[in-house]
Amino acid sequence: MASKEIEIIDQTATVEKLKKIAASRALNRRRFLASLSMTGAAAGAGLLSGCSTTNSVTAVTTSTAQIDALNFVLNFKYLEATFYAFITTGGDLPSASTVSSGAVTNAPGKLVFTGTNAQQITDMLNEIYYDEKSHVATLISLLGSAYAFRPAINLGAYAAITATNALSIARLLEDVGTTAMVGASAALTNSNLTLVSQILGIESCHAGMLRLVSIQNPTIAAYAKADSLDVLPADVAAVTPPVGPGVSGGFFATAGATTSTATNPAGMAFTRTSSQVLAIAYGSNGTPAASGATSGGFFPSGVSGNIKTV
Repeated sequence: MASKEIEIIDQTATVEKLKKIAASRALNRRRFLASLSMTGAAAGAGLLSGCSTTNSVTAVTTSTAQIDALNFVLNFKYLEATFYAFITTGGDLPSASTVSSGAVTNAPGKLVFTGTNAQQITDMLNEIYYDEKSHVATLISLLGSAYAFRPAINLGAYAAITATNALSIARLLEDVGTTAMVGASAALTNSNLTLVSQILGIESCHAGMLRLVSIQNPTIAAYAKADSLDVLPADVAAVTPPVGPGVSGGFFATAGATTSTATNPAGMAFTRTSSQVLAIAYGSNGTPAASGATSGGFFPSGVSGNIKTV
């Protein structure tokens, strides 16, 4: 029966005929699922196994540009998830996410926060870790055999991680991660764009919460500057409705009246190109890597995949 036809079941049909119709429909459904693939790998199996894993998703394209963009996002997610794994558990990501992984250096043990809001800070970081490791698992599932392995990561790129600076580094990673997702979205379409948009939404939530916690706990969240686009987390009296955040900082990492441009309109999240993101990732505190750099900072051997040069 052609796919656009509608079959009307005869009320007097025999049981045997009904069984044959049901079997035919099941076969057509299986063929449809099997036709969904990415880089030659059948993703239909991912849909059929969806009941056993919450990270199984289906990609809709084999476009090199989209695969590269998704792997670029995955590299930054590896960094974030690995960072949170160690500060919240004292250990690495689940083994399924670290196949053929590069070495992780300068990793801290599990951090213990003290003082005001210590338990809330701990709970918040635990929840962020859950989100980040889930993002990694979902992107690996999405990319199938095309996913990039985790590169070597130096968690001490900006400073040795302790309970007195972890929030600073976390805030930097989430603010930069948000802009990286915005930039990568330009290369994506269909459900790939939808998925990264969902990740972007959560990344923004993380960034907003960490910025507030940084303002409330300045002694354990000293500002770690990413680059000239970075917005200092601060409760600035000069931030008024007509002005918004400025060079002196703000609650949110958005463009204000004095910092907005045609590409970063007022009230919008900043966007960074892959080169700008890599310059921060390959650089040191407040000093982005130079144009042409292919490694350094958090990624001593560079990132995995095709997008790897500043």
